[in-house]
Amino acid sequence: MSVEPESSCVMAARALAVPEWLTLYFKRINLAMPSVINAKTLAEIHFAHINAIAYDMLDVFLGITPSFNMDDISTKLIAGRRGGGCTQLNGLLAVVLEALGFKVRRTLSAVYREDSGVRLSTHMVLLVSADNEEWICDAGFGYRGFLYPLRLHHNEQVVQGVHEYRLQRVRALTWNIQYRRGAQWIDMYVLREASYEPHEFVVSQFFNAYSPLSLFKKNLVCAKPSLNGGSYLINAFLVSVQGDKRARRIVRSVYELVDVLDEYFDIELNPADFVALPTDLFDVL
Repeated sequence: MSVEPESSCVMAARALAVPEWLTLYFKRINLAMPSVINAKTLAEIHFAHINAIAYDMLDVFLGITPSFNMDDISTKLIAGRRGGGCTQLNGLLAVVLEALGFKVRRTLSAVYREDSGVRLSTHMVLLVSADNEEWICDAGFGYRGFLYPLRLHHNEQVVQGVHEYRLQRVRALTWNIQYRRGAQWIDMYVLREASYEPHEFVVSQFFNAYSPLSLFKKNLVCAKPSLNGGSYLINAFLVSVQGDKRARRIVRSVYELVDVLDEYFDIELNPADFVALPTDLFDVL
């Protein structure tokens, strides 16, 4: 049986039903608007989102109060050629997925710190239902963050390019996400299955940006993972990894910083935008 093509009126009505911001989002991540809602679509969006929008904890150094208003976040990440932290990146991803018809739960996790510092549940993560299974989505972890969703299964072990991840249930409703470094499994964060309303992440976002206990209070951080490795910037040190090749570069001025942000993270800023940089940021021997 032949299927009649949609009339121009039907196509126009469908186009009008799509919010402008959603159309601009898919243009930003260089992905066609999906027509099917399943796990494959979820994976494609997750990968494209991370590939296009960097992890960016720059607001404090720009004299900007990080916003959790979705209109502000949409403007910043979609139109502004900026990235964001976990609450902004995953917050935007959540509303995109919900607009498409996915069932999304927003939850919190506690990130492990290599300096053995205090671990607080301030990292936003998404639990998304697709193809009758639940998937962990996290577009806001940074350099070692996974590029595709992880299926919420005990002992799930996944290779994504040069990266490898493992998921383990440690007790009821509590999961440990790990990253393989050489022969060792390194803990990334503890995830607790729960659901929170969007406004409940305002406190965690404020903590991450301003608390003296937060690593981001005094450290300028950007990151962008890729299947071949990725790049990350911590203060004046840029590290770029491509397979087994690792390059390290020292940023010597705010002008060089702006060039690095553009080249490695697709972030567009001007030197004059940095109104609150530490005076000794570039004092590196």
